[in-house]
Amino acid sequence: MNETSIEIPSSVTYQGKTYAVTSIHGYAFQRCSKLVTLTIPASVNYIYTSTYNNKTIFATGPFDGCKNLKTINDNAMTAQGFWNKDTQGKNLFKDIPSDAFINTPEGSDYTAWAKYVNELGLSVKISASGLGSYFINKDLAVPTTGVSAIYLITGSGDDATFTELHDPFIPANTAFIVKGTANSTVTFRTTTIPSEMTINVSNNLLKGSMEDQAAESSHQFYVLSKTAALTATQPATFEPVATGTTLTKNQAYLPNIKALQTVANGTTTGIKAVRNAEQNTIYYDLQGRLVNNPAEGVYIQNHKKNYIHK
Repeated sequence: MNETSIEIPSSVTYQGKTYAVTSIHGYAFQRCSKLVTLTIPASVNYIYTSTYNNKTIFATGPFDGCKNLKTINDNAMTAQGFWNKDTQGKNLFKDIPSDAFINTPEGSDYTAWAKYVNELGLSVKISASGLGSYFINKDLAVPTTGVSAIYLITGSGDDATFTELHDPFIPANTAFIVKGTANSTVTFRTTTIPSEMTINVSNNLLKGSMEDQAAESSHQFYVLSKTAALTATQPATFEPVATGTTLTKNQAYLPNIKALQTVANGTTTGIKAVRNAEQNTIYYDLQGRLVNNPAEGVYIQNHKKNYIHK
């Protein structure tokens, strides 16, 4: 196959009958070495690994040999399931270049794919308060647009503070708060943090989970208020999740830390102290490498691209 761009239709007609396209099977695009762009319709629910005589072979997948595939535009709102077990998903993407973009619809859920590929788009919603929260088991690159700040909550008790994270990456399994435009959606992309980089998130009090969790008590989980207005002295308000209510996966929360429960009986709890972010003079190049003495050019500073003139 010599096509460089393929758009899978949502339906096909065969012998007068129309069929919905609901899956991508084992050998669909194998050895399509010239393929650069693939568009998947919203109707596709499953992506299969290779099969032979009805036996699943996990060593290869439909993208085997697609070494020039740079962009996958996936229009499904939920990540497609994998044949048998999704733990085999790592083999589906093994031949796709590590810098290939997988674009997903705004508000979609592709967390099941996150650990398998880099450059996968993950939607993070910013509420009416101007804040959102997130947790994922994969390194993330901080967007250079749409994000004003990334916060952790560090310390303990009444000394707990919002601490701004200036690095261009967020390590895997780090729950965080993102500040942006109210009622918007920001796309974070999965990545692999360069081995020479060290990002300290060890004192972060925020937690998260890859699975939904039911609150067994009203003080088990505290989550960001979606509506409370921000002020200079209180950048966010946390509210307890009611007993029996489900805390959704990928949501950052404060666990049952006694000292943080400054208001009793399930009412709103706020983080009192605020640590003012120091002026950021740390620069990274576009590959995420720390630059101590930047020359003239484009660098990442405080999550934004900045051109330095000499």
